[in-house]
Amino acid sequence: MLYLRILILLSFCAKLGPAWAQPATSLPASKDMQIVQRIDDVLVGVDAVSLQIVDRNHVSGSYFLINLHQPSPVAGSAEFVVDCQGPLRIATLESTLPSGSLKAETPPLQRRSGPLDIAQLVFAPVHMLDGTWLVAEFACRSSSQPGRARQIARQLLEQGGPPDTRTLYCDLRADGSTQVRRGVELRFSEQEDAVAVNRQWLSSGFVDNKEVVFGSGAQWIVDRQASRARLVAPGGEVLYAGKCDSRAPVP
Repeated sequence: MLYLRILILLSFCAKLGPAWAQPATSLPASKDMQIVQRIDDVLVGVDAVSLQIVDRNHVSGSYFLINLHQPSPVAGSAEFVVDCQGPLRIATLESTLPSGSLKAETPPLQRRSGPLDIAQLVFAPVHMLDGTWLVAEFACRSSSQPGRARQIARQLLEQGGPPDTRTLYCDLRADGSTQVRRGVELRFSEQEDAVAVNRQWLSSGFVDNKEVVFGSGAQWIVDRQASRARLVAPGGEVLYAGKCDSRAPVP
């Protein structure tokens, strides 16, 4: 049944555009399979039916990764336990991926037979750019609020992030185009060194106390104090400069 639900979701995901420069798209989710994050062209989803409360502080479940360019087969999946007693931590029980990575680099961890022994699990901090932060937050919040899984997933997809996350709305040019998009949503966390553009978290992004930078080849450099965005070529030439605002544009 899990594989069938993933195939149904994939039929929708395959139609989504891969570029952040495209208009923001509402990512579909079934009642059970909830998309909580997009990292580059990878969707991170949680099987809501798999979530089980282990004890007052721990929740177990399954999450999966879908590559939008090659949605089938699923890029990877994992069974996990989250420690909800903050700060959030996650332990991987069984996985086609190593815990905390989007690429298979080590042999999968194997589930122990019998009941879970929390004391024997190895928990690690969660992070934005490996998908574990929002997976853990979704598991903890939705398991304590029955019937709200879909709403919580949507909120995390659109607004989720570390407590220090800030938002700017910048005038940016679409990749390889002279067309300017007004008020593109730029969200960033200095704590996690992570950047999201139009709800898509970017592995190419980084943040310091003065600038937000993202993009490969030509890079976008956003001055946080001056609230301006520049598109800079590899040789240093400024290809475009646009303004930013902390307020959302008026429709």
